[in-house]
Amino acid sequence: MDLAELILSYLEALAWPAVALMAVLLFRKPLSAVLLRLKSAQLPGSVKLDFNEAIREARKLSRNVSQAPLPEKARGRPSIPLTEANARMLELGLRPSSSGLDMSYYHELADEDANLALAGLRMEVEIMARNLAQGFQLTVSDGDTAGPLLRRLFDENAITVEQFQLAQKIVQICNAAVHGRLVTREEANAVIDVAQALTDQYVAWLSWGFNDGWSSSDSRDA
Repeated sequence: MDLAELILSYLEALAWPAVALMAVLLFRKPLSAVLLRLKSAQLPGSVKLDFNEAIREARKLSRNVSQAPLPEKARGRPSIPLTEANARMLELGLRPSSSGLDMSYYHELADEDANLALAGLRMEVEIMARNLAQGFQLTVSDGDTAGPLLRRLFDENAITVEQFQLAQKIVQICNAAVHGRLVTREEANAVIDVAQALTDQYVAWLSWGFNDGWSSSDSRDA
């Protein structure tokens, strides 16, 4: 694939998350007005969430994920640079990421709108879950959301219990933000920080999870 074809494929694949995020950006002011009228977060099914406690739990789970031993195939393998992550996903037929898997993207967004940043982060987790399901050759439907996708991945031993619990907690927190819990910039940044453990391991998986002989650009240039 030459450069022009790669760029065209990238734009086509990136269109759906980019359009979704652009829609949120365009309607940010009316969305914020609605959120201001919603003072208490309540998830579907009348489930209330202690936001600060959920963040504390997520921090603990994030440490567990970071400290867990790597899979045998991953040991000693270099991780893909973030600058190459979307190109790698396109090469594998996966959906690219609006942020390029760079969490600083959401930190910058949180400076402007914390709730919007967590809405975007939730989309990011769903994209990662869907790509993992495709990579592990699991059957999923277009309507599957993050929760069912994560459960399938865990049931099929594609992700660890620590990864499953952390991803679930992040989705739960982000859902609370989407459904009306007003989030501060500090709270949003804390959630984005704990998600770093998942994105780090996901990026690493892009290098070791496929039998296509991937090697780092440094080794190819040597």
